[in-house]
Amino acid sequence: MNFKNVIISTLTVLCLAPHLVHALTDRAFYHAVQYGATARFIIEVVDELERPVGGVKITARFDSAFKASGELKSFVTDTNGMAVVSGRTGKSVSLRATKDGYYGSTDEICFVSMGQGVKNGTWQPTDFKKIIVLNRIKNPMATKPNVSYGRYTNITGKWLGFDIAQYDFVQPNGKGEVTDFEVKFEWDGQRGENFHGMDMDMRFPEPHAGAYYHERVMQSEFKDAYMASTNATYQKNFTFYSRPIRNLAGEIVARNQKHFDTTKTLIVRSRCVLNADGTLKSARYSEITDLSFGCGRKGVWIMFQPIFNPIPNDTNLEPK
Repeated sequence: MNFKNVIISTLTVLCLAPHLVHALTDRAFYHAVQYGATARFIIEVVDELERPVGGVKITARFDSAFKASGELKSFVTDTNGMAVVSGRTGKSVSLRATKDGYYGSTDEICFVSMGQGVKNGTWQPTDFKKIIVLNRIKNPMATKPNVSYGRYTNITGKWLGFDIAQYDFVQPNGKGEVTDFEVKFEWDGQRGENFHGMDMDMRFPEPHAGAYYHERVMQSEFKDAYMASTNATYQKNFTFYSRPIRNLAGEIVARNQKHFDTTKTLIVRSRCVLNADGTLKSARYSEITDLSFGCGRKGVWIMFQPIFNPIPNDTNLEPK
C-alpha cells in the first residue's frame, strides 16, 4: 500500500467531514500523519461543581504511525487545575485524568477532525483549552447490580409492571414484586424484511411517581447523578419506537427511531406512600441508564442498567 493510500484509509476510518478532504493535497498534513507534528494545548481540570482541581495526573498517549501503543507522557495540574500538554503526535492525543478521591475521566483530542491542518510543524489549533471534569467520590451506597441481559415477554398490547430492584417483570410475568413503572409493547410478531415496527410505552401510574432526564458526564467513570432531585418535574409517560423506512420496491433502507438517549439517564421516583391529604410522605429513588428494547424469537424485551436506593426518601444514587 503506497503512502497516499495509507492517508486515505486513515481518513476513511476517522469518517471525516467532506470539507476536510482538501487536506489530502496538503504535503505538511501528509508528513504530520505519518511522522507526527507538535501538539500543544492546555488542560483545565474541574470537579462537578466547576472548581479547579490541582494535583491531577494527566496521562497523555500521543498517536504514532510506527508504534501501536503510541508514546505516553505524564503531566500534573497546578493549583489552578491547569497543565500544559505537549508532544509529537500523528493525529490525536488520548487523555486520562486521575486523582485519589475522584472518579477517573478519559477524553481524546483529534487534530485531524478539527480540520485546521499543520503550520510550521505544529498541529493547529495550538494553546487552546480543554476542560476535563473529575467527579468526586462522595458517598457510594446505592445498589447497582451487574446487568447485561434483557427481560423477555410474549405479552404485547397490555401494560406490564416492572420491578427495578428485582430487575424483572412483576408476577405472574416475572419474579418482580413491586411495580416501579409499567411498559406496553406493540409488535405484530414480524421480523427481518417483514418487520413493520414496534413501540414501547412507559408510564408511572402511582400518584407522585415519575421520572426526569439527567445529563451524563460521558468522559467520567461515574457518569450519572449523585442524587435525585425532589424539586424536579417527574414526567408520567415516555414513548420509544422503531419503524422501518422502505423504498419503492418495499425494501428496508433505513429506520425511523426514537430510542433512549444514552447521553442522559432517567431519575425515577416510585413506591410512593401518601399522607392522608394526598401529599407525598415517602418514596424510593432509582436510576435507569442505557435503556433499550427490541424483539426476537423469544418475544419482546427491555434492558437497562439499574441503580436502586432501597431506603425511603434517601435520594443518594451514587452506587457502591
